[in-house]
Amino acid sequence: MDLVLIEIVLWVGLLFFFWALKEGLGHVESDIEALSLARQGRGVNGGTQSLGFHKAERLAEPIGSYRDAQIYRYAVIQGRTYQFDRVCPVDSGATIDADERWLAPGLVYQECTDRGQVPPAQV
Repeated sequence: MDLVLIEIVLWVGLLFFFWALKEGLGHVESDIEALSLARQGRGVNGGTQSLGFHKAERLAEPIGSYRDAQIYRYAVIQGRTYQFDRVCPVDSGATIDADERWLAPGLVYQECTDRGQVPPAQV
């Protein structure tokens, strides 16, 4: 009789453990989703724009490649100087800040704060 009681207590404890695990993981999932939305919004107060490719007038200082496209440290777009910030894939559905520009195939450049900074060489 004691063995049956111990087995019942263990099964109840296991069920409680699984219930607590399910509840805890549900909160983790919502936290992960909230962080993902915060990263995509970056400028939460309306300072974001939808992604659209821009064309660089000048590029300087190659630093790597992404999807067979060269990544440059600096880009001049519409007369303004931008510096490479991050990769943002086309299918991510993310938005970028107003001071950022998106170049194909998914390279995000952020406007340089130093107005005098111009890429040294045209590519």
